[in-house]
Amino acid sequence: MLEVLAYLFEQFYNADGLPDMSQLAKKLSLAGFEGEDIHDALTWLSELKQIDVAPYQLLDTKELGFRSLHPIELERLTEEAAVFLHALDATRVLSAGERELVLDRLWREPDGEVALERIKLIVLMVIWQKRDALTNLLIEELLFGREGFALH
Repeated sequence: MLEVLAYLFEQFYNADGLPDMSQLAKKLSLAGFEGEDIHDALTWLSELKQIDVAPYQLLDTKELGFRSLHPIELERLTEEAAVFLHALDATRVLSAGERELVLDRLWREPDGEVALERIKLIVLMVIWQKRDALTNLLIEELLFGREGFALH
């Protein structure tokens, strides 16, 4: 599915939105993507549109202290995923509200550990609509970057 999202980012990120889902599915199919990947990506986009970010944005208006993960939260993450999430938080790539939204989305995941690839998708979902220079760089790194990239 990351390949489909990378394609969508390249083709439509600077556009005024995406075509409707049926047209998008046809375009993705013509581009050579498989049905399951197309379905997963379209589901992902639908979920993205349904997120109510307003309650999370309220967190960004307050001066908040340090946020450490509860052991139960850490238990859900692979070590790589926890390190990645910590790096995003420490470098303030994610705002407080975005971080909490990522964590809330994490709790919606099926039981078991959440690996780095899944955390990347969740982060991508949270920041996709932000459209600022730093976010664009992070999206490019998440979709096209190397393993183990460093946030500066």
